[in-house]
Amino acid sequence: MATQQQGFVPAPGAGAPDRLRAGMAAAPALPALLAAAPAALADQIADASKQFSEAAYPVAKKIDWGNTPTIAKYLSEESAKNPKGVAAAVDKLLEVGLTMDPALVKAAVKVHEKAIRGAAGDPNLVASQADFAAVNEALARMIASADKEKFFYLLSAFPENKELQMKLFSENDPAEAKAAYDAFVKLTDAVRAASTDGATPFQTAAAAGGPIGDAAKKFSDASYPLVSKIDWGNTPLISKYIAEVSAKDPKATAKAFANTLEVGASMDMKLVGAAVAAHDKAIDGALSNPGFVASKADWAAVNDALARMIGSADPAKFKAILTAFPGNADLQMALFAANNANDAKAAYETFVALTKAVAR
Repeated sequence: MATQQQGFVPAPGAGAPDRLRAGMAAAPALPALLAAAPAALADQIADASKQFSEAAYPVAKKIDWGNTPTIAKYLSEESAKNPKGVAAAVDKLLEVGLTMDPALVKAAVKVHEKAIRGAAGDPNLVASQADFAAVNEALARMIASADKEKFFYLLSAFPENKELQMKLFSENDPAEAKAAYDAFVKLTDAVRAASTDGATPFQTAAAAGGPIGDAAKKFSDASYPLVSKIDWGNTPLISKYIAEVSAKDPKATAKAFANTLEVGASMDMKLVGAAVAAHDKAIDGALSNPGFVASKADWAAVNDALARMIGSADPAKFKAILTAFPGNADLQMALFAANNANDAKAAYETFVALTKAVAR
């Protein structure tokens, strides 16, 4: 979400990126007076996000959000071009997320869901100005709760991000984009002033044992022979799917994302924190391995944490997302066919057993 917020209105002109980085840089410890005026700071974010939303909406409403080839190309190609750089950036993204206030993360997820559902009736999937404004304010409050230093380094973490921003800028009206950028800088100042610097982070303690733990271990043991053979820095089937799915069926893809956000908001945030932490550790450990393959222990920890997290979700809503993404069944069959049939079958059978343990 942080990169989307930064990427929406790229910096106009050579001097702009430095100003943005300065606006988001880690600040000295907040003075005591700051802690005594939370309402005033909250109003600063509300006012600044409102001004940004009003300035940025003329740009946002001209975009066909169901067909963004520049962004789709970046997502599908960058990992293959610089897999270690992308993996390291995702690792930093997870670390920043863990420093955020879970309640503010959930609030941002909910307003995103509402905005996407409201945009479904628009030909270009454009959210209403009110929903657009609500998303920006929720994101600003969420970001203000993060560790400032970690968030600052995230801004330049993704490879070729600056080039992506300038490309996006060139596709918009320069005067409108500059007005939006100027308002964005003021919003970053308000976020910095209201920062709680990671004071209310996610809980990350992992659970262990029980039926889910036993089933997750069996699945991890059975699936690791497959996982260990994959070059995770170069997955053409998945990259192709990401690049094409939204353009093929934008409304169905948008609905699937809305359903996914709805399911996420129904989960136990403590278990979400544990799952994110497990992923963070696994990626960090995989960065030095050929093919970015996580250790078997980290792979097992991720599966265990994910299973417990999913088990906390609304069952009916989670079941609905299993078939929500267009072309997902075809992708699964293609991935299955790309692996040894016996290994894939053994992994699938233990996966079925794991789903039953989760459903209990």
